[in-house]
Amino acid sequence: MNNGHYAGKIKKFIDRAVSKAKGTDGQLYKIMNAHGFYDVADENNGLTDWQRASVPEYNQHRISDLCDAIADMIGDMLSNDEYGILYPQVDDVVGKLDLNATKTAAEMNVIGGVIGGLTAGASETARQSMGQLTAILMGGFAFDPDILPPITLNLPNLPISVSTAYPGGSYPADWTFLYDHETVKSKTYYEADDGGIAIGANIKLNLGPSRQQILKLVFSVPNVDKNGMPEGDAIGGLTPTEFNEMYKISEKKYAELEDDEKEFELDAIQMQLAYFRYIQLTLWGAIKNPDNWAYLHWGSLTHNSCPCAVKTAVCSFIHTNGFAVDPQSTPESGFISYCVNMGMAYLTGRTKTVYMYMMPGMSYLNDNNEKVVVKEGVYGWSSSNSGVPVDKKLANLHFTLVADFLSHLTYDSNPNRSALRKQRVDEANLIYNYVGLPTIAFGSTAIPPELSANAMKKRGFEQLVNATIKVYENKNSTIPLSDDNFKYSFQGKVNGTLSKVTIQTLKYLCHKAGIAGVDISSLYRDNEKQGRVMFNELQENNGKAKTSRAKAGREVNNIYFENSKKEHNGQCLAIEDPALQQKTLNQMIDKIEFFASQDIPVSNHGYAPERIQAVDVAPKGTKAKYHCSDADMRKFHVACYDAYKDGYLKEYLCPKEYGGPKVADPAFHIAIWQDDSHKHPKDFGDAPTPPSVDCKVLDENLKNPNTWDLVYVHDQVMV
Repeated sequence: MNNGHYAGKIKKFIDRAVSKAKGTDGQLYKIMNAHGFYDVADENNGLTDWQRASVPEYNQHRISDLCDAIADMIGDMLSNDEYGILYPQVDDVVGKLDLNATKTAAEMNVIGGVIGGLTAGASETARQSMGQLTAILMGGFAFDPDILPPITLNLPNLPISVSTAYPGGSYPADWTFLYDHETVKSKTYYEADDGGIAIGANIKLNLGPSRQQILKLVFSVPNVDKNGMPEGDAIGGLTPTEFNEMYKISEKKYAELEDDEKEFELDAIQMQLAYFRYIQLTLWGAIKNPDNWAYLHWGSLTHNSCPCAVKTAVCSFIHTNGFAVDPQSTPESGFISYCVNMGMAYLTGRTKTVYMYMMPGMSYLNDNNEKVVVKEGVYGWSSSNSGVPVDKKLANLHFTLVADFLSHLTYDSNPNRSALRKQRVDEANLIYNYVGLPTIAFGSTAIPPELSANAMKKRGFEQLVNATIKVYENKNSTIPLSDDNFKYSFQGKVNGTLSKVTIQTLKYLCHKAGIAGVDISSLYRDNEKQGRVMFNELQENNGKAKTSRAKAGREVNNIYFENSKKEHNGQCLAIEDPALQQKTLNQMIDKIEFFASQDIPVSNHGYAPERIQAVDVAPKGTKAKYHCSDADMRKFHVACYDAYKDGYLKEYLCPKEYGGPKVADPAFHIAIWQDDSHKHPKDFGDAPTPPSVDCKVLDENLKNPNTWDLVYVHDQVMV
């Protein structure tokens, strides 16, 4: 076979086709584009810079990553050495035909053409053939709504987009669980508890002054954007006519509705999907908002590694219990919040300071990779270089304690006590099942031994419910800056990378200003790029300088001024003659190169990065991507100026509107010393203000182990 004329060519064809199908230039990604699917990082997707920045880097390329995965899957199916369809199986046949001179070169090219359907330039027939083959091999549709959460916010035609559904990279809980536990699911309007109008699973129509925009999101009205692309949800959304009817009556009281208005109905799909969007906005939006106080209580739920069972159970609890952690009325919320946060600390390996209550089995903190024994049952901040190690067993202990709380909460004075009690048990069962424990059969007193009072004692529930847990107040609180949440981003094609010293300095400045990150518009510039930047600035500003320059920089600008005045009879205006523009640019670059040869860069951006790294922080981009206000930018200016006075910066300039002189810089220009002979900001730590609210369990049944198992007897009367 190896001597055959075509031996091994099929595998080469497949490998070549797969390689050309992959990446953002490959045909698979182009096909995705044709159907409205784009990477978050792709500038053709219609997203704003702010929306792109809200998605973590590892989620920015999910569609092209998906294309690569599909290409690899197809390649494996076609050419796996053991079971490949075309190689080795078809290749064996081709080899035999080749040896027997029964397969012509033209016929072989047909096979190559079909495989080449993965790449650009193949005929439509070849592409269709490969598309049909792909469909057979895949055996299904990757975006089937039955296997993905049906969230439809701003998504065209499909129930979800893998790349854009979860701003901030936060995967939400299973909203189906919450929907199944709603006691009211009405296809028609009904009277809300405030006398207004509600529909579906308790979705009120009067949502305040922004109700039109919110209702459009909740009910996902199909539309066409300015580029002619569909938006909304054509299957689960309302038609524009239906929406207009709903919006028209949204401010009315239910008693004011006319009979014909009461005839409005949602179908089952619209009702469920509207609920999912409503919860996504009103519940999940508050939890994952880093400027919201709820983040400090429930924000760890948004971490992508948070188990779905824990995330869903606690979100369900919050939905009926409220966000607030009140020591006087809902102290259990404080304990659940504490256990969730500690469980996530152990699940992910928290290396920074953590406020802890040591439970049985938790006998060490991580300190420089050494185990340090600590006294159990003691509160306190760990030292600045300590934290908690990755320990799934201890993480699951905390998650189990959350389930223990949920499974023992009762609502005897609540008219919905039966439904709430059943919901708490179902929430607990989600977590029990996740950690590998048996679940509770609601209404049965035959409780598994692992969930009995004795088992709960062994895992420390008694010590916990009789302790005092410190929690945060229910008020707005800025997230403490650390390696975990400090971010920076680059605009366009910014050259170079940030040094460790630069990152630490920027983190220090952001910490001082209380902002979450910076958007960088410029780093290192070579002589040609520096010349273009200076030339373009003068052109765009009608011959006027916008940036303060040292003596060398002013001499470069003078070349432009002289040529401009010659063209405009002594006035300094933008140069219009293309030939003079090119001549001026070349002269400016030559002058910059002359100064560079004398080791006199005309800009801090021209220094070798190991000596001085100059960073331009764009105000507009920083405000958009990191949700900063003008007041935040002024605080950033103060932080930078103080750092300059403290000797951390070689030079600092900023825009006039944030505190700079009349001619300064359109960006925050921060030149940072890199060598050890200059001062650098020291590690400032990232510990937030310690929690200050004491939470003690008020329910005597929870604190008394003798009554723990009686709660299940109590459930029998509600079955």
